[in-house]
Amino acid sequence: MKPYFVAAALLTMFSCQPPASNTSETAVQDTSTATVTAPAETADRPCYTKISGKDTTYLEFEIKKDTIYGRLEYHLFEKDENVGLIKGSIADNIIKAEYNFMSEGTISKRPVIFKVDNKQVFEAIPSSFDSQGVPVFDKDPSKLKFEDAPLVKGVCK
Repeated sequence: MKPYFVAAALLTMFSCQPPASNTSETAVQDTSTATVTAPAETADRPCYTKISGKDTTYLEFEIKKDTIYGRLEYHLFEKDENVGLIKGSIADNIIKAEYNFMSEGTISKRPVIFKVDNKQVFEAIPSSFDSQGVPVFDKDPSKLKFEDAPLVKGVCK
């Protein structure tokens, strides 16, 4: 009998939410998508978001010594989302990492590069793709090209 009581208590506890006006969380809203509510970022784990129409990109990371660890998500309208982890390095405000993610029920990996510029992050545009469709980036950082629209520093999930 106790397990049923505990389960009922947990369900009751999680189904009760305070009204939105009483929360101390910050809301970000795109008129074409649902509201995203999350606590503010912490100093050692910045978070960045880009909303473009109905597509959303989310990046959060932390740096330990010379290694960067984080989470990267692509939520593309009417396509399978890509959600995964990044691990790599950062030098001269350029993040070079491997992105391990789940998409369409398959685990995949590919390189990603970002440029951190104050409260914005710009994703690098691949110079080409290999025969398996994996992005290839220029080895010379000065020749990298970046998206025009940045991910903006903001709330964390």
